[in-house]
Amino acid sequence: MLTVAGITFVSTLIIYMMQIAVLGVQVEILAFSRIILIETLYNVILSIIIYPLFQKGGKLIERTFTEKKILTRHF
Repeated sequence: MLTVAGITFVSTLIIYMMQIAVLGVQVEILAFSRIILIETLYNVILSIIIYPLFQKGGKLIERTFTEKKILTRHF
């Protein structure tokens, strides 16, 4: 969860700095901090919801490939 928040913060900061450098956008600290807060909360909530689904899917795939299914039968 902290990783998602950190990556969101860093990526949004880099995008904002690029906008300032390339497009000449004015620096607005209050608006930027509000945007970062909302994006971070949104991404953390999404990761909390979606991460268990990824875990279950990964376990299912792992079980599928590691099971010993012997189909050869000797009569």
